[in-house]
Amino acid sequence: MQKFIPHFLVLLIYKGCVPSPVTLAKNNPATLIANADSLLAGRPDDPELRSAIVTAHLNLAKTNNNMDEYKAALKLDAKNATANYYIHMSEGKMHHEKGYKNGQWDAIQSFSKAAAAIDTMGEPYYWMGLAYEKKDEMDFELPLESYDKALMLHLPENIRLKVEAARGSLLDRKKTYKNFWK
Repeated sequence: MQKFIPHFLVLLIYKGCVPSPVTLAKNNPATLIANADSLLAGRPDDPELRSAIVTAHLNLAKTNNNMDEYKAALKLDAKNATANYYIHMSEGKMHHEKGYKNGQWDAIQSFSKAAAAIDTMGEPYYWMGLAYEKKDEMDFELPLESYDKALMLHLPENIRLKVEAARGSLLDRKKTYKNFWK
């Protein structure tokens, strides 16, 4: 009976008390990431471990808005749609902040890549519309098309309100321009 107790305790500790990589990825991603190299060295072909580490990087990236964490996730999973989406969105926003037209073309390209990474999200189309407007304030069709596409896809409510406001403002400007040239 005495030999049974230590084996039982080891089994209980291993299976019941020590959190799995999946649990750590969700509840304590920093701990999992801090130990990722040694864990991967011990189990290099474990897809569940690799997936948990990628998830941990994504969780930290979202929490801290840290592009380095998204890039670290891509090192383990080069086709990770979430990481690619947020990296391209971030690049697009940086390009959009530039005042010149080439910056807007670069922004549009980055937002297009984000839209391709996760094709159900409308936010990249909102930003494309803004970039089209900034690139050429006399272009009404491309931004309007982008805003309409954004509204057809998933948008958080605060972004949906921004898209609707930008679309309304663009239509007002278009009407004013059209009336001016009559």
